[in-house]
Amino acid sequence: MPLLLLVLILLAAAPAGAATIVVRAGGDLQAAINAAKPGDEIVLDAGARFVGQYRLPAKAAGGAVITIRSSAALPDRRITPADASLLPTIVSSVGEAALFVENTANWKIDGVQFGANVGGEGNVVHIQNSVNIVLDRILIVAPSTGQKRGVMGNGRAITLTRSHISGIWRAGQDSQAFCAWDGAGPYTITDNYLEAASENLMFGGANSQSSANVPADILVERNHITKPLAWKGTPKAVKNLFELKSAKRVVIRNNLFENNWTDAQNGYAILFTGRNDEGQSPWSVVEDVLFERNIVRNTENGINILGYDSYQPSGRTTRVTIRHNLVITAGTFMQIGSEVGELTVDHNTVEQGHTFAMLYGGSVWAAGTAQPRSAQFAVEKLIITNTLAYHRDYGVFGEDAGVGIAALAKQARTYSWSHNVLAGPGSEPYPSVTWRPSIQEHQAQFESDYSLTPTSKYRQAGKDGADLGVVWSGGSPGMSKSPPPRNLRVIIP
Repeated sequence: MPLLLLVLILLAAAPAGAATIVVRAGGDLQAAINAAKPGDEIVLDAGARFVGQYRLPAKAAGGAVITIRSSAALPDRRITPADASLLPTIVSSVGEAALFVENTANWKIDGVQFGANVGGEGNVVHIQNSVNIVLDRILIVAPSTGQKRGVMGNGRAITLTRSHISGIWRAGQDSQAFCAWDGAGPYTITDNYLEAASENLMFGGANSQSSANVPADILVERNHITKPLAWKGTPKAVKNLFELKSAKRVVIRNNLFENNWTDAQNGYAILFTGRNDEGQSPWSVVEDVLFERNIVRNTENGINILGYDSYQPSGRTTRVTIRHNLVITAGTFMQIGSEVGELTVDHNTVEQGHTFAMLYGGSVWAAGTAQPRSAQFAVEKLIITNTLAYHRDYGVFGEDAGVGIAALAKQARTYSWSHNVLAGPGSEPYPSVTWRPSIQEHQAQFESDYSLTPTSKYRQAGKDGADLGVVWSGGSPGMSKSPPPRNLRVIIP
């Protein structure tokens, strides 16, 4: 056996017989992985480099977790590139994954750096049909030549936390820091820095094996999701910051989303767009989504919501709630079309440079039907309340309908609109209660961090008696208005 040092230490807190397997630089990591039993720890020398493709052996669910970790004492926080010296490195020797996690269960990777694959091909970490896999404090920093995907996470009970994944892009292809499309979840994506060109974080986008494998029970919380501004104008296939194409029961909370522009898509940062991209998953749906207390900034457009796929038969996007968010966009706040089911927009503060909401029909290809058809409306049930925004040129615009009440009546089957502000000029009628202050009067209601001034007329003016706009539990996020600090982290509970 090559240089493999096995040091067996009984750990009081570990299961009886659990061992610590230490792998020094130059040691046989795969042999250590194969030898590990439930409850064991595989400890890799900090700074050591392991080159090859490593596979976690098939293992049934049940039993204690096997941990692969760094020998160094790691900071109790999200890892950053500055911590690289504390981490061992695993890197593939070919254009495929460095770590394969297939048909196995109960593994934790803690404090490991992964290098890009040869040629930037494929996934760095490949998870498929696996259960209870935790990636904690992992570091992936792709070189300037890029890497298609950081983590493919198809399975059940998949966690990515306190990790840093950056430099993810691939010429002529979509790229993601984390993506899953064929695993029932739950998924926990918390306290990460995620940087990728196409979709930084995405669920769906390829075939799932069955309706039972639609990604579900997803928590996305306290992440910083961004693109480097240096990528602008370069061939990186930039699309969006976050997308749901097939997902159920999703909470996206307390995240910072920033930097998105028109390139391979039209500049919307957040997409809730049910899609059956490869044509073999007509059960693809986007259902029961809560998007709350997030900051979305420096993006050409805000949020795009699509009811059905128009290219392949799919299920519906419905029961989406967008509340208590701060959205700063140069363009349109929301685009809604193709028969979205139920959509609630409540207590948001929006600084948009163009239309507040664009409602359109589009095309619908519902699962179980032979072909697409023209949509009859944009959204079936629409609720917009307690929101602060600008009217700009078109306010709420409906395809083939016009502006204001006409747009809502034409493109929403039913709607409830009340206690909203659309600042700026315009004479188009809107439902009551709609306030239309001048832009100067509206801007005077805010501090530089978008919180309300002590004397703001928007205080306690909501339909529910609360302040209009976003209400941050625990206070303002402390964001200066011009320009916002790049180190802003949303940590409101």
